[in-house]
Amino acid sequence: MTDGPYHSIGEVLSLLKEEHEDLTISKIRFLESQGLIEPGRTPSGYRRFYDTDIDRLRWILSQQRDNFMPLKVIKRHLDKEGFDPAAEVGERPMAQLLPEPSLFSEREMSGSLEAAEAERTATEATIEPGPAAPEAVAAMGSVSLTAGELAEASGTDLGFVGELEKLGLIAAVNSAERAVFDDEALLVAKAAAAIVARGMEVRHLRMYKVAADREAGILAQLRASALAKGGSSAAAAREDLAELVAQGDVIRRSLLRREFGLSLGG
Repeated sequence: MTDGPYHSIGEVLSLLKEEHEDLTISKIRFLESQGLIEPGRTPSGYRRFYDTDIDRLRWILSQQRDNFMPLKVIKRHLDKEGFDPAAEVGERPMAQLLPEPSLFSEREMSGSLEAAEAERTATEATIEPGPAAPEAVAAMGSVSLTAGELAEASGTDLGFVGELEKLGLIAAVNSAERAVFDDEALLVAKAAAAIVARGMEVRHLRMYKVAADREAGILAQLRASALAKGGSSAAAAREDLAELVAQGDVIRRSLLRREFGLSLGG
């Protein structure tokens, strides 16, 4: 449909907000970037959503919230010839929609995590130095973004960046002229946006901060005396802490894979 009454992105947010409390403009934009919705554009470039677009968006959000359906599975259904989201919402149980009895089959979930891990690794490789690439050290800390620039770079908005800062997931660094965000903030903002787009509420992201604070407290106790000495002792302690963090990450990933019945290689 390309004519008739339509809604702006802000109006769509208002229409669906009561039904989907965690919906944000950035999430709508993310779903568009993934090819799941395709709103039209006004001559001046603003998005315009017709009733069919809103029905499609409502169905997508319902599958994420109620059935935890991965985006690639959602897209597969939307791409089916004759598939009508408006007719599906609230009418057919998901067991009839999915080709397998489990909403989170090992194959689908492993594939989703595999793709997310590949994206994370590719992103981190551009800004984080590895042991075999000391020349990359100079690139660390080169990212210096205002809140608006961070929102744009992560595909979110200022409100989302503000929520992450309020939760303690990112922190501004005071430069000579203004408060800016660094490489770590960009990594976190991108990861948080991807998680929220898959159905988690922003407030639930705090669990990562709580877990990290607890782990940091224990690790800090292990190397407290060396860190207090400063100089080479502190430097060695920080290298040791980096290794402890890395090995802890291995354990966390393994426990989560085991919890959901995932395999290491997909």
